[in-house]
Amino acid sequence: MLNTFATLATGIFDSEFGGDTGIVTVSQISGWLASNLGQLNVKLHTNFSAGEAAEMDESAGGIFSLMYLRDYNKRAARNALRGVETAGGNVLSIGDNDNRISFINRKEVAKEYQTAAKDLSEEIDKLAYNYCYYGASPRQVAGYDATISGSGFFYYYPY
Repeated sequence: MLNTFATLATGIFDSEFGGDTGIVTVSQISGWLASNLGQLNVKLHTNFSAGEAAEMDESAGGIFSLMYLRDYNKRAARNALRGVETAGGNVLSIGDNDNRISFINRKEVAKEYQTAAKDLSEEIDKLAYNYCYYGASPRQVAGYDATISGSGFFYYYPY
């Protein structure tokens, strides 16, 4: 799964963070993916494991990427409320004539992160439903839908 995790982590890192290592690194993303594979399995009713790297399809990888982004936004909201983010002070803006000084309110930043996380959760739920609904195939076919093999006899027992 290392190959799949590294590929997904690199994709997330490049597309969502623009390659900025000051925010997060590829190894951190890859580590999160490796330790949260169970969440994906529960959500999609699958059984992906570290030994089956080639088994994860593109749809499952996309949902897994969104799960990382949702958790990243939740963590960023907590950090903003704690003041860990470099959000500035409590002053929203001061201005005179042509000059203006603005600071970011930490509570507003946290609300934006929480809103993004909520939107991602809703999208993940929708995509997971579609994945399970349209990607599911029966594991066993029995009864009149089954094909006849072997002797060619099919017995019907009315009950």
